Amino acid sequence: MKVLAVAFPGFTFIDLAGPMQAFMMLPGFSSQVVWHSKGTIDSDAGVSVQATEDFGSCWKDPDILFVPGNTVSLFKLLQDDRTLDVIADLGSGAKWITSVCNGSLLLGAAGLLKGYKAGSYWYTREHLSLFGAIPTDARYVIDRNRATGGGMTAGVDFGLAMVGHIAGEAVGRVAELCFEYAPQPPFGTGRPELADPATLAKTTEALKHLMPVEQLEGVRARRLAMGKL
Repeated sequence: MKVLAVAFPGFTFIDLAGPMQAFMMLPGFSSQVVWHSKGTIDSDAGVSVQATEDFGSCWKDPDILFVPGNTVSLFKLLQDDRTLDVIADLGSGAKWITSVCNGSLLLGAAGLLKGYKAGSYWYTREHLSLFGAIPTDARYVIDRNRATGGGMTAGVDFGLAMVGHIAGEAVGRVAELCFEYAPQPPFGTGRPELADPATLAKTTEALKHLMPVEQLEGVRARRLAMGKL
């Protein structure tokens, strides 16, 4: 099971770490981490990963193409048509096209989610419709050969669900127990509908600066003009 993960400078570390930890439970697992050049890629958490391949040397037919999310760095990447086009090309050869958090915005801008149900981080989810996707309020979404997770910690749910979907429920159950996955949120504010008004307002104000969603209309218009959507 060949898993190709795109890791861009500033990516959200848990978005990559959670799903990859789950994917390694798949039979015959092997992986490549890819970017424009091989070498060290810094995450937003001060933890680095190694791009084992560049876009020229990586697999062109992975079983799973995976894209993590982020805030400011991801929105900068949405302006990079070269990278979006590479993601589109890799998606054309992949059996599964997947993401966690607002990595689905990158898939959408690459033209890979048109007509598919998809999840994303709660603050950006509804904007997926700009790229022809059907935003879905779920922890993870599997629609045909597209699989998308919600925000950050949903990467574990997404990854375990993928293991069960691909390798069978029995394997998924074993993987979940190996993970000792039984979350107990300490504050119970992990979704906007669960948060108190003050917490929601403070978080939303911070996200306005971290995720400039007003730019997405321009991304859509540019990609449409290029014939990429």
